Amino acid sequence: MNMPEEQELLFNINLGILIKAKYPPKKRAARAMKFVKTFVRRHAKVPEDYRIKVRPELNELLWSQGANNPPNKLRVRVALNEEDEEAVIWPA
Repeated sequence: MNMPEEQELLFNINLGILIKAKYPPKKRAARAMKFVKTFVRRHAKVPEDYRIKVRPELNELLWSQGANNPPNKLRVRVALNEEDEEAVIWPA
């Protein structure tokens, strides 16, 4: 009997200047969330057909200082589940 294949990865994401220089203040936290998803898809080599789920803890962390001022750095954990074809992201 095979156990479902699950792989865990850790990433340090530096949002700092990428978000604050490019986007208007009211949209920074939302853009940071999109950036985290694309970063994980690129660096964890998540296939295009996989769903990416974000845990509420990570969402609360990104929005904790308001929409204007997301954290400069994030440490996230990514769990890739091949059986369900999804990647789950939460703070490490």
